[in-house]
Amino acid sequence: MTNEPRGPDPYGVPGEPPLRNPFRPPPGGRGDLREKGWIPWRWLALWWFLMFLGDFVFYVLLTPIWIGIRAAGWLADRRCRGRPQNSFGLVARGTVSAK
Repeated sequence: MTNEPRGPDPYGVPGEPPLRNPFRPPPGGRGDLREKGWIPWRWLALWWFLMFLGDFVFYVLLTPIWIGIRAAGWLADRRCRGRPQNSFGLVARGTVSAK
């Protein structure tokens, strides 16, 4: 432990009642929504537009591409299962699978 002085405890000193509001609001305000106000409509509209755009890109565009790549890999793996392989685990060219 260090011997550095600590700041005031937000919950008060032991033996005394706790502070009424241990976490102070920002200077000049009471810290509630009546003081701060609502978010402007333009920022709310931008937020929802970006959320829907992100959902569209991920779920509509990227997910089918990912599934297609997985399917192509699965089919390629299935095609190579019965073929003879060289010492590196690669299929030798010009060989015919024994089906």
